[in-house]
Amino acid sequence: MAGVVVLDVADEIRFRLGEPTVGALSRRFGPGGRCLTCGRCLGAEPLSVRAYRDGQGVVTLIAYHAGCAASAWLDVAPDVRPRDWTWAAAVTSVVLRLPGRWRRGWRLGRAVPGQLAPVLLVRPRLEIARVRPVSLGESVNADLEWYAARGFADPGPPGRSPRVKVVGRAWTRMQEGCAVLCADVGSDVWSAGAARFDIGLVQARGGVLIGVMCERDPAWLASRPGRLEQALGNNELLLGWAPLPGTAREQRSA
Repeated sequence: MAGVVVLDVADEIRFRLGEPTVGALSRRFGPGGRCLTCGRCLGAEPLSVRAYRDGQGVVTLIAYHAGCAASAWLDVAPDVRPRDWTWAAAVTSVVLRLPGRWRRGWRLGRAVPGQLAPVLLVRPRLEIARVRPVSLGESVNADLEWYAARGFADPGPPGRSPRVKVVGRAWTRMQEGCAVLCADVGSDVWSAGAARFDIGLVQARGGVLIGVMCERDPAWLASRPGRLEQALGNNELLLGWAPLPGTAREQRSA
């Protein structure tokens, strides 16, 4: 997902939402997403942005190929369903200080630094960004607000003990001889290929942390040790817990 995304943004969108929001859109839309008009990958082509205001306090911004739809502000709700969204995900692990009472799997030892936790990193929408206007020319990220309302929380820096709540469920499956880690949160369903070590860690812990973000590339964060740790506590990644089947009753928020 590297590279600069060229965006055409209508003047009315800039006026209503503000330049800081518009300036962040090149990071909010992922080239791996697809144009909802033609169905092709967004790729590196120039994109246009349409803003849909549904009257419920949130504006949905959708990226299209510049040749498929002109940028405009529209006072209608977008005709988009959860299954139309594309997403990116990757599996990794991170060392966190986790409370011993967080779940039964952590009772093997007291809450001390150095416990390895499995993480499913997810960028939930690659062609859609939601913002909440707070005044004319000013708006804030509504996607992270949406997940925060469902129990996800900023974990703080790695040295802290994060407050983790159950936000969904997790399971594993085999696909063409490879292990896949899956999780769902409400109507969102995500999955990513996982190594044998990752699956073993998920099974040992009884579930997986889900880390949602709006701008980062999950594969980039997972590709090198230390990158995820640097992203923690910067208000750009929220964590929640997804237990494996049969362990949900054992979960407790810390």
